[in-house]
Amino acid sequence: MPKKIDKKEKKIKILEASIRVFAKKGLHNTKISDIAEAADIGKGTIYEYYRSKNEIFAASFHFFLEKVDGVISKRLYRISDPLEKLLAYSSAWAEIFEGDYLEYVTIVLDFWAESIRDNREATALNLAKIYDENRKIVKSLLEDCITKDKTPSVDTKIAASILIGSLEGLFIQWILDRSAFDYKEATELSTKIIIDGLKKGD
Repeated sequence: MPKKIDKKEKKIKILEASIRVFAKKGLHNTKISDIAEAADIGKGTIYEYYRSKNEIFAASFHFFLEKVDGVISKRLYRISDPLEKLLAYSSAWAEIFEGDYLEYVTIVLDFWAESIRDNREATALNLAKIYDENRKIVKSLLEDCITKDKTPSVDTKIAASILIGSLEGLFIQWILDRSAFDYKEATELSTKIIIDGLKKGD
């Protein structure tokens, strides 16, 4: 009896291989054959799942986001204090980029750059929606802080945007020079500064 093919497992294998190749060669220098070789499968097999390199690129990005969601959910689970949840949200990003997902670091900027450069990539990656979803997460945490009298009332959407912008700015600096500072320490300090600023605004 022929061995049953697990299509989900095969797709994950392709995406994990593509991320390694994209990280090493960049989007434009990567070929489908490179991904096939890294995944240890035939080139034709990849076309059974994806029509083009750009489609794999977009799928890799969303695969990465699923990993991010998993780490953040795990960090926030069972934390009741909203301020602690804000700190956990920030430190989750450090865990992502300094831990098992370090290979993603070198292609995150590729994701952003391609989205800005090419409207088709922007549609496929949908960064605007992703930012909106993250703002909603932080906004909800901030609203919980206000409800529980942890911080005074503020425009939570703007405050969420400031926090995300701070984390992103630190990430860009760190990715350019990882010896400049400890990313986890910087994200935690940045979040604490923002939280302290909110408290003093009362």
